[in-house]
Amino acid sequence: MLAMAFRVRLLVSVCAAVGSFILPCARLALAQSPKTVQRVAVVRMHYQGDVPPGHREAFSARLVEGLAMASFEVFSGSPVERKLSDRQLQKCDNVDCYPKVADTLEVGYLVVGSIEESNKNYEISLEIINGRTGASIGNSRERCETCGMAEAAEKVGLAASALRTRLEALSSTPSRVVLRSRPAGALATVDGKTVGETPTDLELPGGIHTLTLHKDGYNRVERTFTVVSGVDETLNLEMLKPPSQFSYRGWGWTAVAAGVAMMAAGVYAGAVDGKLIACQPAERDINGLCPNVRDTDALALAFMGVGAASATMGGVWLWIASQQAPAEATAPSPQTSRLWGMGWRGQF
Repeated sequence: MLAMAFRVRLLVSVCAAVGSFILPCARLALAQSPKTVQRVAVVRMHYQGDVPPGHREAFSARLVEGLAMASFEVFSGSPVERKLSDRQLQKCDNVDCYPKVADTLEVGYLVVGSIEESNKNYEISLEIINGRTGASIGNSRERCETCGMAEAAEKVGLAASALRTRLEALSSTPSRVVLRSRPAGALATVDGKTVGETPTDLELPGGIHTLTLHKDGYNRVERTFTVVSGVDETLNLEMLKPPSQFSYRGWGWTAVAAGVAMMAAGVYAGAVDGKLIACQPAERDINGLCPNVRDTDALALAFMGVGAASATMGGVWLWIASQQAPAEATAPSPQTSRLWGMGWRGQF
């Protein structure tokens, strides 16, 4: 029994020692493991009352601290201001412009709020906005009566933590994404995994994803898109054919030159039609004329017809080349596409 008890105590000690090393390593490995990152931007905070600039900075810091978590990337302050160079976007405060703001910032969610101070009483209100639809998907309110700046900042952190809980719930909800292409039948790959031919629909977690489309005879499409958890989306992409390798300009000028030459030959053949063919003196008749004359009218017509057709075809090719020139200058690379439709349906 004593030996058994000693072995048990020894095992417990070893496990405790090993656990004190393994647990931090496990946490570090989990923190560094690849995962889908949701992006959140704090875009608008209104302050009323006696809230000095220094206090506002402290409140903003606590707001970001309260929102921050392993699966979220939070933007605020100068990084947001630099991207929102448009004054209308800077003043955005309604559902109509929120999607444009989120698209400009490349985030899935926006956070707006207000802090009102009156006689050391603080009213704190925060709201989270769906970046796709512009709709409010959660809010949090806190009140701090007769508070100092530190206590008010603590309340801001609590309100932000409540929003973070809402974000955590949303981030665990997959979204249904419908992929369509024109033409259909393109092989779709999402995040390196083949998901089938378009049209197809699949469930994806929120965050940034990479889409690739392959179809014989068309340029490969590669694009990145952001999925907002809980919001169903439809992606419609147009696939482009590679530019023709036929040199319309070169062959056009060649066909025009050949056509002109043939028509000149036709004019010559028509001019010599009916002329005497030179012969030996012994072959001439009593009038001193050779017995045979040139019959080139059919040849003249043939040269003129073929020459006109060649010149006309060359002109058509030159016109096509002139129409392609501006398109080639702005043609998308083989790894781009034109997005011709995008929709979403919220599920909150």
